[in-house]
Amino acid sequence: MVTTDYVCCKTCGEKYFLRVGIGLEKYQVHSFDCKSCSLPISIAIRVLEPPNAQFEGVENVIFLDKTVTSINHSEEDGIIINLHPFFAFDQNEIHNRFAFPSMLYVLKITEHLRFLPHSEFQDVERQFNIPNANNLWGTVKNLLLLENNKGKTKLINKLIKHYEDQRKIYIPDTQVFSVKDVALNFFDNLFYPRFDETAEPALNFIASIKNSNPDNFQNFLSFYLGDLKQQHLTQYLLTFSDYFKIYTQLSQVVVHARIGDEEVDDKIVGSKCFEDVKLYYGQAYEALTSFFVIFACLNNIHSGRVYDQFENMTLNKYIKDVSKEKKANSFINIKPFSAFTDGLDSALRNGSHHASIWRDGEKVFYRSGGTGMQREMPFSRYLHLCNKLTISLTAMFRIELELKDF
Repeated sequence: MVTTDYVCCKTCGEKYFLRVGIGLEKYQVHSFDCKSCSLPISIAIRVLEPPNAQFEGVENVIFLDKTVTSINHSEEDGIIINLHPFFAFDQNEIHNRFAFPSMLYVLKITEHLRFLPHSEFQDVERQFNIPNANNLWGTVKNLLLLENNKGKTKLINKLIKHYEDQRKIYIPDTQVFSVKDVALNFFDNLFYPRFDETAEPALNFIASIKNSNPDNFQNFLSFYLGDLKQQHLTQYLLTFSDYFKIYTQLSQVVVHARIGDEEVDDKIVGSKCFEDVKLYYGQAYEALTSFFVIFACLNNIHSGRVYDQFENMTLNKYIKDVSKEKKANSFINIKPFSAFTDGLDSALRNGSHHASIWRDGEKVFYRSGGTGMQREMPFSRYLHLCNKLTISLTAMFRIELELKDF
């Protein structure tokens, strides 16, 4: 469903006719550049009882009388701006009053959809996403934080039931019995099929390593549980929480990362607030490459060494001295592990991590380390790479959830 309103820039008075796809989030914020003064205009959509929704002003916006509609609108009445939390637009659609990108995306999604059994009606949007994912993440996060707290069993069971009830509204056969079940159900439904395609080959390979070297694997597992597990969990929760803070922007192109579609450079996202997302790529890069220590140790076992002995260094040296862009070098030829490096760009990481990055229109510019050479990419690709790293992080998180049960 598309809802509309008529606004103007509070600073310069430029008029706009907004067409906003409702999507699945109860509250979503959209920002776009004023065509006249270039200052950001921000509005929010609050879904009351679907399909009813209302506009709210956030920044630099004045709501006008609805003197135009999508039927009689003309350029003289205001510039058309299309916004949608889950879809990007082709260049000829962003200002088109007849643009419905969901029709194109349904074709992309359908072949990847997990159809509901015993159901005549297949709701593509709800089966390939999680309604209210932003709010539901809060439940998942709280469960992960409470899992190891003694005396919290009742509260944990209550939250598990709440999660299950929320998912059953859309997927009736949902069943979750543990905190691990909840986390895996959440990320699987949010990011399949890429989530499974990334995690499962690695899990199978890890199982073969354990079967071939059970004693060495057990030593690694003791090291992981004692030295890495809690530290990693803290970093996962921080990074995932930051992802959901900017979910409305990143979700505009997440379909592409989920299905392995790289045709994003010509896409235009309606909602842009670069100040909110510019540091996220660097954050996700730092987290993911930090977690590569797991694959590095497992590769040592696979190569016939003890888990903490590399070919030319100790584990302590690997952790402290090897730069983030080289963390994957030791296992880059192991396909189930190297799949997690897809989307890593050290130059972009340097720009994002050190805030040497900016947006101008539909382009993102950044400076790498070393020579400080200026580079650029489409804004849609920047968001795409953020999503790719996030999916790799969730797949890595799945591996860590499974490790303790190996």
